[in-house]
Amino acid sequence: MKKHLLLITAILWALFLTAQEPAGYYNAADGKKGQALRIALSQIINNNASSLSYDGLWNAFTQTDVKSNGKIWDIYSDIPGGTPPYEYTPGADQCGNYTNEGDCYNREHSVPKSWFNSQTPMYTDLFHMYPTDGKVNGERGNLPYGEVGNANWTSLNGSKRGSSVTPGYSGTVFEPIDA
Repeated sequence: MKKHLLLITAILWALFLTAQEPAGYYNAADGKKGQALRIALSQIINNNASSLSYDGLWNAFTQTDVKSNGKIWDIYSDIPGGTPPYEYTPGADQCGNYTNEGDCYNREHSVPKSWFNSQTPMYTDLFHMYPTDGKVNGERGNLPYGEVGNANWTSLNGSKRGSSVTPGYSGTVFEPIDA
């Protein structure tokens, strides 16, 4: 039992050490308040941020969006707790041309890039970029997410496009599966 407790403690300590900001990272903000603190934090972020290239997302997805079976996690094809209709191998199944669902995966902006004029860093921000099926991504286009009433298109995993029943919006929306 002591060996297990020691091992768990060592693992937690290692995680704690690797989760720390670099030494001195927040020095410029020490002792500041209000507007001065906001400016200092903004400068820290601006001086330390780096943007990925659009092509760099392919490599990033191999770190951020791979399931335990080694396949790409695609929000438009996955069926949590079930068997997805298709899966993708990182790097091998990247989109070029596609016609059908399951042909390839590409890069999806949860907030359509047209809404922010494709400006960086949002264009490649991994907080809202996802690998998704090329065909399904194309069916979504630049539609907002919402709850669909009457679907005019449905993907193999049940994601759908159609008229909105979301209060306050009456246009066409895209609804990924609930899970």
